[in-house]
Amino acid sequence: MIGSAREEDGLYTFDEGTQLNKQGQETTCLQTVFPCNNEVYLMHYRLGHPSFSYLKMLFPKLFLNKNPSSFHCDMCALAKHHRSSYIPHSYKPTSPFTIVHSDIWGASRVSTLKGKRWFVTIIDDHTRVTWVFLLKEKSEIERVFKQFYSMIQTQFNTNIKIVRSDNGLEYFSKKLNTFFAEKGIVHQSSCVNTPAQNGIAERKNRHLLEVTRAIMFSAKIPKYLWG
Repeated sequence: MIGSAREEDGLYTFDEGTQLNKQGQETTCLQTVFPCNNEVYLMHYRLGHPSFSYLKMLFPKLFLNKNPSSFHCDMCALAKHHRSSYIPHSYKPTSPFTIVHSDIWGASRVSTLKGKRWFVTIIDDHTRVTWVFLLKEKSEIERVFKQFYSMIQTQFNTNIKIVRSDNGLEYFSKKLNTFFAEKGIVHQSSCVNTPAQNGIAERKNRHLLEVTRAIMFSAKIPKYLWG
C-alpha cells in the first residue's frame, strides 16, 4: 500500500505519516500526453477541447496580445473532422436538354389507385423544368425514357445529349444502355456513396414529397391519393 487518504468535501487528503516514496521507489503519477507548457493549451485540454475563440471568452487574460486563430490543436483536427462540402460543377449548359437529371423514388408503402408505387423525375439542367412519371415497377424506366426522348424530339425539335443519374441498377439495364448507345446519349452516373453528385434530382424528389405531404395533411385526404 502506498498510503491512505480520507475524503473531505469531495477531495481526498492524505493521512499524516503517509510515505509516498518508500524504500527508494519512484513515485509515478499520471500526466497529460500533450505539451502543456502554454496555459492556453492547458485550459484547452482540461475543458474538453473547446474552440480557442470560445476559450478567449472564458479566459480573456490568457489571450492578452494573442490571436485565437494563431493556436492550432492537432487532436481537434483529427476528432472533429467532417466530410468536405460538395462543390458543384461550374459547367452550365447553354441550351435545354443538353443535360437531364433523373432519379427514382420508392417504393411507397401505399399504392395509388392504379397500383403505382414509384415515381421517376426527369429534370432539364438548363431550365429546371421537371417531368414526373409514376411507375408500377422500377424496370419501367426504359419505357419512360423512350417515350420522353420521342416527346422531346417532336415537341422541341432537339435531342437529349447527357443523362445523369445515381447508381441504381435500373439505370444500368441492358435494354436502357442499348437505347442510350443507339441515340448517342452519354450516361453519367454519380460516384459510390456520393449522392450529392445527383443532387439536383435528389433535391427535387425531396421537394415533391414535402409538397405532397403538406397538401395531404391539410386536405386530410387518404394516402392512396398521393399519386
